[in-house]
Amino acid sequence: MKSALLLAISAMLLVQFAHTLPTTRVAVVHNDNQILESNPKDVSSEEESPQAQLMIYTIAQIAKLSKWMLDTGSVVIRNTIKELKELPVRDELLQANITRMSNIVKENAELNLKEDEGAVLKLLVYMVDFATMMEDYENMPEDSKLKETLKTALQNNGYTKFENDFEQKVIEMANDFDTAFGEYVKVLTPAQRVEQAKLLVWYDEFKAETDGERKVDKFGEIFDIMS
Repeated sequence: MKSALLLAISAMLLVQFAHTLPTTRVAVVHNDNQILESNPKDVSSEEESPQAQLMIYTIAQIAKLSKWMLDTGSVVIRNTIKELKELPVRDELLQANITRMSNIVKENAELNLKEDEGAVLKLLVYMVDFATMMEDYENMPEDSKLKETLKTALQNNGYTKFENDFEQKVIEMANDFDTAFGEYVKVLTPAQRVEQAKLLVWYDEFKAETDGERKVDKFGEIFDIMS
């Protein structure tokens, strides 16, 4: 879940930056296929700039990934909680983890994309909470009783498949971004290429990276550059 944590924290910073632009608005779209889109009306020249459009596209892709992760992951965690609660003996540490998982699932269930103007940022915050929880689990000592108990319940309820599917979706998102960035570069004027030199150098390094985890780390750098 390290990649989820990195992407969500980085995107949160970019969302906050996007809302500081004079007229840039990121609208929530209420269906399963789209989470964000730029408002097509009343856009300023700043919003029409290639970088602004790339920024909004990038936020949208991470938000869609976040929604999938939370919706799918919540099912896994909910079923895991159910199995853990059936154990005849639960010590304080295990109960604390059950409570934490329950709170994460409840948070996600209460998120209303249709009515909450801050839903996008909340979505990313919840992704951070979820990813942090799973990162804490993965960092537990392998020989601890708690880790063994949680691991058994999680694996019984599809966590391994969920994790593999998530990593595949991260790869697909990176490939889609590669295509989108190529289109972004095509419309840059010579002057804009000079202005965006740092971003273009980053892109060359991003394309050249072949290790999956390092590629995700490299992807996270774009938010610092664009903001």
